Amino acid sequence: MSTVAIYSANSTTEAHLLQGLLAKHGVESEVTGHYLQGAFGELPVTNMIQVIVAKDDEHRANDVIERYERGEFEIPDEDAENSKQEEQDRSDES
Repeated sequence: MSTVAIYSANSTTEAHLLQGLLAKHGVESEVTGHYLQGAFGELPVTNMIQVIVAKDDEHRANDVIERYERGEFEIPDEDAENSKQEEQDRSDES
């Protein structure tokens, strides 16, 4: 099976987060280079941690990555949402 690197992550956390998103969308992936972060300690490991997928899944994986980069999977900050609602409530009372 032929594979292709589809994403270079800034951290192992980001790589595994993306791996989970891909799995949720039916795309199997593998994280490579994640052990290198320990070897480099606090130094940046840019372009060393990669997410790879089967060549056949490349298009679907890229669609998920594009949505991830646009922030479509972002979880709203409850504190920010509560603050907005409180401001709206005060405004309505005035």
